[in-house]
Amino acid sequence: MTRVWTDFLPQQEVERVVPARSDGVEFGMEALARVAVSGAEAVSAALDSLPELYAEWRRGQEGMMTGLAPRRLKTGQALLENVDTAGSRIRDGIDLLKRDTVAREAFGLMNTAMAMANRRREAVIQKKLPGDVDPPTWRPFQLAFVLLNLVGVTDRNSGEREIVDLLFFRPAAARAYLGLAAYAIVLRRLRGSGVLGAGISVIMRYTLRLLTPLVSSARSNSCGPMMTMAGRRLANGRSRLDSG
Repeated sequence: MTRVWTDFLPQQEVERVVPARSDGVEFGMEALARVAVSGAEAVSAALDSLPELYAEWRRGQEGMMTGLAPRRLKTGQALLENVDTAGSRIRDGIDLLKRDTVAREAFGLMNTAMAMANRRREAVIQKKLPGDVDPPTWRPFQLAFVLLNLVGVTDRNSGEREIVDLLFFRPAAARAYLGLAAYAIVLRRLRGSGVLGAGISVIMRYTLRLLTPLVSSARSNSCGPMMTMAGRRLANGRSRLDSG
């Protein structure tokens, strides 16, 4: 190093991250809603390959550890253990959808609501009718995040309820946690009618004042379509959905 300098306004060009795709996994929201209605075998055909793809990526990461210094190798091994845990949780989430009809229905309704929200948002951006925009899809990490949290959200006795998952992927992380929030809200009402299905399901809090418009965006883009959908599908005396 021959020079040291400072910048008053430092800048860094960050390359766009492009998610990998696979023909063996269904990422379409509306397609997944139909899968949920079709049953366990359809869920298996649509999602079983996702943990396998994750395991393949993990093997590639392990291969990159060759030649690392002992301290870095220890860190890498700890990270791979976390990857193994996440892969197991994703697989458990898929298995839950296969055996639990209520969870599967909630998953389908969540995908319907998220698809409605995404179509409405893209229609405004593209100046088209909602039905004319491309079918909305999940990014792989978004769908994986939803699946790995399904057991903890669904099973009140699960040890995963003690886990706090931090998802940092700007700016697309919001869709993942909004999808999981929609699942939790719908699941609560499917499990109990009237006051048994009522109560607060999700609390969203943005600590930075400049981010508070995102809360309004979440309410309009996700909660609105979810309430519309819920009015059609969650009737029969179940508690209505609301946000505030």
